[in-house]
Amino acid sequence: MDTFKYLDAKTIEIAGIAASIAGGCRPCLDYHFKKAIEIGCTIEQVKEAVELGKRIKQRPISDIYEDAAKFINQGLK
Repeated sequence: MDTFKYLDAKTIEIAGIAASIAGGCRPCLDYHFKKAIEIGCTIEQVKEAVELGKRIKQRPISDIYEDAAKFINQGLK
């Protein structure tokens, strides 16, 4: 990928995997997973990228659950 000046191909694909998980995009995950393995990323690197994506995705979910609980508690008072 010659459009990035400072990121190497492995970093781009690992970021792509994390973003695919966080965004819930199955075709994106398929593409970036295959590309990452093709260019030499390890399964351990892919696992970490998946975990990062899960954490990114989970944060707004956790926040909205907390907000909903606060609204319910305020409404009960």
